[in-house]
Amino acid sequence: MKFRLDFSLFYSPTQPYGCVTGYLEMPSNPALGQLVQMMGEGEDGVQLALRVDAVLEADTDQPRTLMLEDHVADGFAEAEVLACHLERTHKFFVDVY
Repeated sequence: MKFRLDFSLFYSPTQPYGCVTGYLEMPSNPALGQLVQMMGEGEDGVQLALRVDAVLEADTDQPRTLMLEDHVADGFAEAEVLACHLERTHKFFVDVY
């Protein structure tokens, strides 16, 4: 199943880096609180798994939207590396603030 995803990326607990959106194929409809593995170990050393906060229904011809928990990176440089990886490898869009 194809889902649209949306989550915020921070470079500190109080400093936002940007918003990440994109599409992800999953075998089934995820439940609230379920971890969504977007990048596993071994992918350039970058890992990312976030919990589902909400599943928003869309029109029948549009994929559902997964609202994922925010991710806080360990500093600006790590947020930037993660954002570049998400854009380059997974074709996600990162709207940097």
